[in-house]
Amino acid sequence: MQQRIVLRHLSAGKANQVEEFPVVNLRELVIGRDPSCAVRYEADSEDLVGRHHAKILIDSTAPLICSVMDLNSRSGTFLSKQRIFSAVRLLPGDVVQLGPGGPEFQFDIDPRPPGARPTRIAAAPLPPDSAAPAAAEGGLADPGRSRTRKFLIIAAILALAALVAAAAFWNARTEKLRRAALAGKSSPIPVEIAKANFNSVVFLEAGWKLFDTESGRPLSQVYQVNATANRKKWIVPIDKDAGGYLPVFVRLPGESNIEPMLSTEDGQGTYKAIAGAHTGSGFVVGADGYVLTSRRVAAAWDARYNFPGGERTGVVYLLDEKMEVKGRAIVSASQFPAWAPAAAKFVLQGAFEPGAVRMPARPSNRKLVEGRNDYLDVTFVKNRIRIPAKPARVSDRIDVALVKIEIPGPLREVKLNGNHDTIKPGDAVLVMGYPAISPDAAAVTRSKNALNPDLAAKGLPDPTVSLGQVGRIVRGPEGAGETPGEVYQLTVNSTGSGNSGGPVLDGQGRVIAIYTAGRPMPGDAAVSLAVPIRYGIELMGAGKVMK
Repeated sequence: MQQRIVLRHLSAGKANQVEEFPVVNLRELVIGRDPSCAVRYEADSEDLVGRHHAKILIDSTAPLICSVMDLNSRSGTFLSKQRIFSAVRLLPGDVVQLGPGGPEFQFDIDPRPPGARPTRIAAAPLPPDSAAPAAAEGGLADPGRSRTRKFLIIAAILALAALVAAAAFWNARTEKLRRAALAGKSSPIPVEIAKANFNSVVFLEAGWKLFDTESGRPLSQVYQVNATANRKKWIVPIDKDAGGYLPVFVRLPGESNIEPMLSTEDGQGTYKAIAGAHTGSGFVVGADGYVLTSRRVAAAWDARYNFPGGERTGVVYLLDEKMEVKGRAIVSASQFPAWAPAAAKFVLQGAFEPGAVRMPARPSNRKLVEGRNDYLDVTFVKNRIRIPAKPARVSDRIDVALVKIEIPGPLREVKLNGNHDTIKPGDAVLVMGYPAISPDAAAVTRSKNALNPDLAAKGLPDPTVSLGQVGRIVRGPEGAGETPGEVYQLTVNSTGSGNSGGPVLDGQGRVIAIYTAGRPMPGDAAVSLAVPIRYGIELMGAGKVMK
């Protein structure tokens, strides 16, 4: 009889349906919402199922071997309630689930291969006459054939028991090695750590602008026409390969560094606003709605500013002690300053006039500029609802911030390990967060608003789990740029922009640091940096170090 793969759907829209697939010339079964999938779910109702969510791999050699693997879905694939991160062997009777709370199906093979673990089903009693051995010709039973059949049955049972015992031994040995590789005999495996913290790791989205504190107006960087007059009054470009406008910088008297020339005007649309939009990560540290994250996520104006791309040349105006222009220079994009908007020292009230630039008089005890979030939203895993957040405390010396959300009911907090003396190079770590390089997951939902019936798409955050080690502990003035003091250098290369603010956990599932930045190195290498959690505990105002 030709073998078939049988999928019995147990829940959701396909509940009680059975799908069968002959294995002849079959190599895989792709599962998802895309019309091309062999096992297809409805796009409108099954929003936890990805377009190409998972697939069943088929090895048609005898005996038939099948396995299931996740296709980088945002909601994950689960086998016997455990999330899988690589191809895993499927046995008849195994239950596969697409996302937590998502649709389930039971895998089976018909007919089942010899030695396969069967699904336990109670057997019906045999009628009395069927219990007798088959009669030989002439109506008499054959005792020798009966003894042979019993021997074969007993041998098959013993062989099956040996296979089961070997599989159990191998699984136990693999489990032990995985635990020991992460953090010692008593440490949970990465799957358990990730599962325990999924609901505490949040996705943040922010958009911000820089404002002048005196006028309350938004600030922009001055741009000037890419042209200058020579002695014969001919107009020639400053940089013939650049665009029509160039960014303007200023160097104040007594300063060696330059900074953007800011104005309360927009230059009739030619100036560029000092603003930005970004995403990040965070984690719940207070059941009443407190979330730790990175300063560059919650208050980006306190971090290094990324100038708009595309400019290859800028103009610098040099000011004298009277704050008047005494000269001009041309700089390349590689010379643009490492500048934080909150540290701005020069603001023009009005439009830029090259011959009449003056530093405005400001009281020394007042802030010159102020950053404000247009929005700062927190979203929990697998949720469409964006929850507004407000910065509660922002560190003035390291890349850490505390934000607050208002939500009914207590939240699940992470466990913290603030005893930094116990952290050593070589310790295993697990980083969770939402790197921008990770594929987005979007659930398309139909609007219930009669005035706006169009379809609306919202992202469903799903944190990424990255494994590595503490490669180095950096202390003192050797700290990296915006993270002076103590930082951990991690051997984690699968993170990136968007991971900032996410938790770094040890082998016991406790947060030891806050991910701050990834830095590319020569070749294909990269370095990840994290701020010790003790700085977050200080910001929370904890009275003692948590161990």
